[in-house]
Amino acid sequence: LATLATAYEEPDAALVAPEPESEPEPGIEQLLEEAASSDLAARARAVEQLRLLVPSASGMDLLWQIAADPQDRRRLEALQVLGFHRSWISSRTRLRRAVELLEEETDADVATTLAWCLRQRPEVGRFLNHRHAATAVEAAIGLSLNAATIDRCLGVILGSANPDVVRVLRDKCRQLHPSLVLKVVERLVAEEVPERPRAELLSRLPQVALFEALFLEPGHAAWDPGQGLKSAESARRWNQLSQQALDIMRQGPSVDLVRLVLARSGEDEEFARRHGGFLKEIMRRVHCRDGGTLVKHFERLTSGASEEKVARLAQLLVDLSTRLDGGPGQQAAMLLEEWKERSAVLRLKIYHMQQGLG
Repeated sequence: LATLATAYEEPDAALVAPEPESEPEPGIEQLLEEAASSDLAARARAVEQLRLLVPSASGMDLLWQIAADPQDRRRLEALQVLGFHRSWISSRTRLRRAVELLEEETDADVATTLAWCLRQRPEVGRFLNHRHAATAVEAAIGLSLNAATIDRCLGVILGSANPDVVRVLRDKCRQLHPSLVLKVVERLVAEEVPERPRAELLSRLPQVALFEALFLEPGHAAWDPGQGLKSAESARRWNQLSQQALDIMRQGPSVDLVRLVLARSGEDEEFARRHGGFLKEIMRRVHCRDGGTLVKHFERLTSGASEEKVARLAQLLVDLSTRLDGGPGQQAAMLLEEWKERSAVLRLKIYHMQQGLG
């Protein structure tokens, strides 16, 4: 059936001031009648015209009047028009009215359309646990994850009985801002979360931001025994969380994560000792298609660097070079030869590494 709410990816209408009062657009009620009719051809024509029509202030008033009347059979079509033409979203009164209608609505289709009308507004987060499953999913699709909504989102991810809502929200976490990833870590440390849902959430978080939040954020594992059981429990949960996160990253490291840990290992000898085993594992598991990118990264990291820094990174490049073919393999071999030319000591070290003697 032809409907107006078929493409969630369409951009929102610009927020504009209400137009001066005028008579309702000629034929708007007739178009709504045709859009609600059983004649499929008439519905398709009416839907197309309603999508192109930009309602005036009086037209908006009419649409809201229809949308608020449970007895009006055109209310779903009226809401679909309001969902496409959202100048009203800048009005607190209209926004509050849309929320009220959704709170009171019993019809699943109408409720879901109302949730769609509220997309990208924090208010839609109130309906992630809506009694109608489809409405809750629509609310999850339309929710933007930011500082104002992340706590509510995490509460639903970790406690909702609707698996589709949880899946949508978890997938949105792939694009979280680093500051929000830190909030996720703090939430997982602050409360007890079963291992499986914790792992499913961690696997969706951006790896670089997750690694930074766990291991580079100042005071990430700070714990004062004098604070008692609560602090001890937090320390225990942090240890569980960090180990689980490392295990997940080992299984499928992103090239950005490898580049981060490589760079820090080259700069900081203590960091290199602490995370050397982890770095070796993710270097072995990173996809070969990223080999060329990593060889260039090695080159940048060691340009003008000390021999100590080159020596710390040399074994990693030697190991990576054995997995690379074609151009990336040749680039790795050439870079190793360049390093050997720096000194007799470095030449011998790299030679031993290549022969498996290092």
